[in-house]
Amino acid sequence: MKQLIPSRRASLAGLSFLLMLLLSVVPSALAEGQAEQLRRPFWLQGQQMRKAFAQAVKDQRQRVVTLYSEDEEVALGAIVESDGWIVTKASQIQKATLCELSDGRRIPFEYVGFDINLDLALLKIDAKDLEPVDWQTEEPKVGEWLITTDSRELPVGGGVMSVSRREIPKSEARGVLGIQLEMVEEAIVEQVFPNSGAENAGLIPGDLIEEVGETVISGRRHLVETIATFRPGDTILLRIIREDKPLSISATLTHPFGGFLSRIAFQEQMGGPLSFRRDDFEAVYQHDTVLRPEECGGPVVTLAGKTVGINIARAGRTSTYVLPADLIVNRIADLKTGKFPPPLAKQPDSAETSSDEPASDDSTGNVDSGNDNSDEE
Repeated sequence: MKQLIPSRRASLAGLSFLLMLLLSVVPSALAEGQAEQLRRPFWLQGQQMRKAFAQAVKDQRQRVVTLYSEDEEVALGAIVESDGWIVTKASQIQKATLCELSDGRRIPFEYVGFDINLDLALLKIDAKDLEPVDWQTEEPKVGEWLITTDSRELPVGGGVMSVSRREIPKSEARGVLGIQLEMVEEAIVEQVFPNSGAENAGLIPGDLIEEVGETVISGRRHLVETIATFRPGDTILLRIIREDKPLSISATLTHPFGGFLSRIAFQEQMGGPLSFRRDDFEAVYQHDTVLRPEECGGPVVTLAGKTVGINIARAGRTSTYVLPADLIVNRIADLKTGKFPPPLAKQPDSAETSSDEPASDDSTGNVDSGNDNSDEE
């Protein structure tokens, strides 16, 4: 038998040592149960991974804005024209009042347009010579890196395009306002449930709801049926009578299950909360970057610096949806004209109401059972 040459003998010896090392490490790791297989800084959202993408997208940060409610970040946005036009995720910005640029300036914005089908909002700020995103309307390839940027030095994170363009159908879940109605013919609020869209919108007992959007409400049952046509995350305009005075209030609907999630839904949210509106989209791309809902609304770019769309929903434990660039580009002109007015109504100075986006609704008394005797919605 021919004797092994020294280099080959050394390689085999090294391989045997590595194998023995792995066999000794794996059982001990399993025994510990909670041993971390990869240190957090090296996760896809970890600092080391974000640093790896920073150079490729270093010129993107000035094209992103952060939307604030006082000092709370509520969404990101993408600059689409140099004179202050911005797009973002509509259902995420109900509390927003200020827009922060990459240079630190915070500027109030005007809410110009709202496309409910795309969950797309168009905003305008008083600023000039901004750097707009560089759109790519061609679909990225499955397996291609997609980077979520914001106005900071490091990007939010990176992931790969995991599913090609597809439609996301409307789910069976319907939106809930979070009120109990009096047992009379008219739609009069008897109780407002905690952490609901109604509470955050400023509804109070005694309010008479006369209209939802453009629908005139004929009574208690009609209100229940009308609200049921909307989905969680939709913002609706309510016209009410309070102490003989007409008011207009905007409310964002919550999920009918509140805090009582199914096992599957619970597992989907183990990586963090999901977006209220995450279904009924004409088309999306999907990537596996793990984002928070307030990190949606901003641009998604390739390693070549092209913007393929905006993050439109944190949809699952490892899935985020992107609204494709062509849908956005084709809708901006219509949004500018006022054809799609924003859902928010300016509140009278005397009305103690707000249009805050709700937290997760943990109440169980806000689901209409379908029974004619039900007085909850």
